[in-house]
Amino acid sequence: MTSFSRRGALARRSVVATLAIGLTALAQAQSTQWSTGQVTIDFDPSTFSFTSDSTYTGPQGVSPAYSQVGQGVKLDFGGTLAAFASSYVFFGSDARTGSFNALFNFTPEAGYAITGYTVTYTGGYSVESPASVSLNAQSGPLIFNGNGGSDSFSIDNYQSGSVAPLLAGELSASANVEYIQIFDGYELVYSHDEQVLDHCETEDPFTCYYNTVPVYIQQSIYHTESDLGEGQIYLSTISVQAHVVAVPEPGSLALGLAGLVSVAWWARRRPVA
Repeated sequence: MTSFSRRGALARRSVVATLAIGLTALAQAQSTQWSTGQVTIDFDPSTFSFTSDSTYTGPQGVSPAYSQVGQGVKLDFGGTLAAFASSYVFFGSDARTGSFNALFNFTPEAGYAITGYTVTYTGGYSVESPASVSLNAQSGPLIFNGNGGSDSFSIDNYQSGSVAPLLAGELSASANVEYIQIFDGYELVYSHDEQVLDHCETEDPFTCYYNTVPVYIQQSIYHTESDLGEGQIYLSTISVQAHVVAVPEPGSLALGLAGLVSVAWWARRRPVA
């Protein structure tokens, strides 16, 4: 086979490989479409971004399970979308950030209109001070805790309008180090010397002798300890629900208007008694 033939074969194989890669990418990029009977939901998971961040593993991508619920979508992370910071690992301050970014397109089906959306965030957090956690979404801070303790949460966030909100935000966790003084008790510490009378001459009472005596005082004793913190916040689910109202279709509206016009015309033709 000549070099030109070999080049042609390589070129053909390259074209075939390029087409295969392109078809695979196209198949992966195809969006998903659901119909609830009232709205059509379109989305492409390949364009979404979900990242967890931990002191132990660093940033990692996570993938939720998608399900249709009511007139919307629920993303189930199972607690894997999280931010976890700990000062125990390196005995220093630590800060971690998880993020999410997804957009669903909602289109009302015939006879319906979308008036708004409710985005619901569920999850939990745990704070061992000195540490803090927060959840920030498209409308600003939704939750913050820097006082310690743990709890679960379910937060509804309403947005009016027909355009679906961008599900974008951050989970933040920070852990710090504080130094505290621990009281251990007291000890006697040398302060100064004092002259203490020993005795005076009997025959000459103005001739006296003194001893130098050290004086000790009680002093508080402390030792320093480091107070380490841990903070964790996670999302279990994010769901977005469309608020849908029924509206008359143009044909039905026109028919109704025609009926009203007919009634008005017949009413005007009726003889006056």
